[in-house]
Amino acid sequence: MELWSREGRAVILNPARGFEPEIQVLEYRRDPLTGRLTVVARGRSGYVMRSFRSDEALVRELVEATAERCPFCPGALEERTPKFPPEVAPEGRLRVGDCWAVPALFAHMDFNAIIILGRQHFRRLHELSADLLRDGLSVGVEVIRRAHRAYPHLNYATIVMNYMPTGGASQPHPHMQALASPEPFNRVRELLARSLEYHRATSGNFWADLVEREAEEGSRLVGHVGRTWWLVPFAPERRYEVWCLVEGASSLLELASDDLAQMAGGLARVLRFYSDMGILAFNMAILSGPLDGSAKDYFWLQMRICARFGLSRPFLSDFWALSALLDTDEVFEAPEDYAARLRPYLSA
Repeated sequence: MELWSREGRAVILNPARGFEPEIQVLEYRRDPLTGRLTVVARGRSGYVMRSFRSDEALVRELVEATAERCPFCPGALEERTPKFPPEVAPEGRLRVGDCWAVPALFAHMDFNAIIILGRQHFRRLHELSADLLRDGLSVGVEVIRRAHRAYPHLNYATIVMNYMPTGGASQPHPHMQALASPEPFNRVRELLARSLEYHRATSGNFWADLVEREAEEGSRLVGHVGRTWWLVPFAPERRYEVWCLVEGASSLLELASDDLAQMAGGLARVLRFYSDMGILAFNMAILSGPLDGSAKDYFWLQMRICARFGLSRPFLSDFWALSALLDTDEVFEAPEDYAARLRPYLSA
């Protein structure tokens, strides 16, 4: 397992310094499994952080404008959301605690459920509690379990969360989505293939070896609770990216209630870290192996979380041509640096 990196240098004649030469030092890193390239551009986080913060007046305007017509709020949920067919849920909708699973009105995959997280139309990230997130993940796993039982060919599934418009959410009301498909998602397909190659070449499990190495090295591992290992990747592909690896579980259907509670608890702590940085928008995705458990020997299920730009004028997206079309991106702070600030949130 090689943690490859090399230094890069960009040279400009800076007008702010009388057009004297200025050298900007970059670092190129490759993901040790996939070989995907990341550029670490240190020293720019202070400048870029302005784009992560949100205009409070604009946020209030959005919340007020969407509350009346929100289909996820009490009253509207029962009247305006669809029901599952009886082979999935004879009761029509599923509920765990204050979280509901209902079908998506416009499906993205063969199976697509919306997981509504509570009755409150808008929450700050620190208000997304571990209990609420646990109930959301629990009802998400249950609805995927039922969908797979009804449609066994839907062997690949995920639970994702988009928060705020800059994170891809059409509604500020907190919600997740549970999706299932007969084909693996592109990133999952890549990770499964590379993990299997590693297993065949070494007779080992890449993810177990990665955790062992990160635990020895120490600068990127930020927490360990039960079967969940929390770390920041050596070569992040997204801003302030955090991973949770679930030891010994390859798919969503292998998660126990304790696993879901630990994943939710860690996620709530990561979101508090984001909130304390002034971040409001984020994405989360669970990368699961096949639901039939056929990847158990070489793949660990994982949750990945990243921060997204905030809601403010002038509008700016962090998803640009380099990432959208060339599948390469940059981060503005070394993962070891933000791991040091994140670690207290997950070790407390």
